[in-house]
Parts: sequence; structure tokens; C-alpha cells
Amino acid sequence: MTPHEDQDAAPVGPDGAPFGPDAAPLDPADSLAIIRAQRDVVRDSAAVDGRVLFGAWGVAWLVGYGVLYASAVGRPSERPTAWAYGVFALCIAAAIVVTTAHTARRTAGVRGVSAVTGAMYGWTWFWGYLVMSVLIGALSGAGATPEVIAIAANGMACLVAGLLYMAGGALWRDRVLYVVGAWILTCGVTATFAGIPTTYLVMAVAGGGAFLAGAVVVHVLRRRASTVLAGPVRR
Repeated sequence: MTPHEDQDAAPVGPDGAPFGPDAAPLDPADSLAIIRAQRDVVRDSAAVDGRVLFGAWGVAWLVGYGVLYASAVGRPSERPTAWAYGVFALCIAAAIVVTTAHTARRTAGVRGVSAVTGAMYGWTWFWGYLVMSVLIGALSGAGATPEVIAIAANGMACLVAGLLYMAGGALWRDRVLYVVGAWILTCGVTATFAGIPTTYLVMAVAGGGAFLAGAVVVHVLRRRASTVLAGPVRR
């Protein structure tokens, strides 16, 4: 090839396809897919990761409520043991810590309204469950029976988690987060009528299972977005 021919040669990209003024325009569908994928990547880098939130609460509910159910089955009172309540409290506390820390870390490098929103959302989890604990203590002090306290505690836990997930879905326009929140509220209503100790089983399987399913869905959606963004572009 002569120097003149080399200068006239069209530049090519890493994939061997030409680019520049003489390159063929991108297919509209490919362009739209890339734009959407890039938008999702930017949004996900500043928003909370649903896989972390769903995973933390899925494990907490599956293990915590599972232990409560297992310890109550076969007992004359059909109530969980004291150590089972301790395990459940540790599971919920761990999920709250993970949620608060993850939200704070995701918004640490963000300025303005987004940072304030993320911090407030993370701390709302802490305050929500703190107030719930105080209310349960007040019911106990007022003479409520153990069964009433258990049903109220489960219902409040679902109310706090479900509403906060739906609020997070609205804040970050995350449909999965929103739908899971609505499902958790539904589980809370269903568990209330299931009776002790079946209530704990419903919460563990339907509640914890929904969280874990949400984590899987979010992971699949992110993988698809990454594939579209990194995949070859047709010309």
C-alpha cells in the first residue's frame, strides 16, 4: 500500500468496523438501546442497589422468621422461645445496618438533592423500626396478650418495610422495588389472618422469598443492560 493509499484509508474501530464521517449511521434501535443502557448505568451508580437491599432483607426474614416458626412448632403454647426472638432481632438489626450503610455509601459522592434524599431514606429505616419497637413495648405494657403482640409486630414490620420499599421505588423510579414493597404489604395482611405460628411461616417464605426473588430480578435486568451497552453494535 502506498503512503497516499494509507492516508485515504477509512479509520476503523476496535471491532474492525469503520467509523467517522464516512461510516454508516447506527441503526435507530441500536442507538436507542445504547442510550437506555447508559442511562440505567448512570442511574444505578448513584441509586441504591436493589440486590443489596433485597438480599439483606430476604436473608433476614427467611432466617429470622424461619427460626421463630421452627421454635414454636410443637410447643404447647405455640409461641417461639426466647432465644428465637433474639435471633430474629439480630437478623433485623443486621438488615437495618446493611441498608443504612449501603445507602450512605452510594450517596457519599453525590451532591445536592440526591445526597440528601439518599441519606434521609437510609435513616428512615432505622427510625421506622425503632418506633415500631417502642410501640410494641407500649402494647406489652398495656396488657396485650403475647399473640396480639406477635401479630402486631409482624404487621408493623411489613408496614414499615413495604411502605419504605414503595417510597424507594418512587424516588428512584425502580419498578421492581415498588412492586416488592406492595407484595410485602400484601404478605403482612395475609400473615395477620394466618394465626400463630403459621404467621411466621408466611413471613419467612412469602416475605423473605419475595425479597430474594427481587434480588434475582434486579441482577438479571442489570446484566441485560450491561450486555446491551458492551455488546457489538450493528452497522
